Amino acid sequence: MDKGGIRGFSHVAFNVVDMERSLAFYCGALGLEKAFEILIPEDIATLFPGNPIVALAGKPGIAYLKIGEGAFLELFYPKPDTDLATGGPNFERIGYAHLSLLVDDIHAAADRLRSLGIPLDSGPTLGPDHTWQFWIKDPDGNRIELMQYTERSLQVVYAAKS
Repeated sequence: MDKGGIRGFSHVAFNVVDMERSLAFYCGALGLEKAFEILIPEDIATLFPGNPIVALAGKPGIAYLKIGEGAFLELFYPKPDTDLATGGPNFERIGYAHLSLLVDDIHAAADRLRSLGIPLDSGPTLGPDHTWQFWIKDPDGNRIELMQYTERSLQVVYAAKS
């Protein structure tokens, strides 16, 4: 595989209306295991100044459910009044939010896509789950997250425990 290429699947993400109802369905009815939650960082205002999401700092933002080895379903808690312009997921629609693919070298992947004329929605940044990530859109506008795990990534830490 060339440097900066896709190496695997990380997760698919959905925005949900009611987290408890969604957890009852995915964990209760379908039998998935709740792996961990990610809190909205206390310093979210520095990442998204002026965005309504800043009012939710320190609260749960994402629930990760284990689908299989290294594969997750990511459920976003409802967040009011946010949109794609923030660089984050589209919280105005319920349902599909994004597909996340793993890369070995986030910076090489970003450079490769830029060289192909594919615009990045954001440059590589270290997320609250300790993963490197950036965003692009497919030709139809569907959001795709490219992600590189680190030794501190919650996904890696969780996998080591199970």
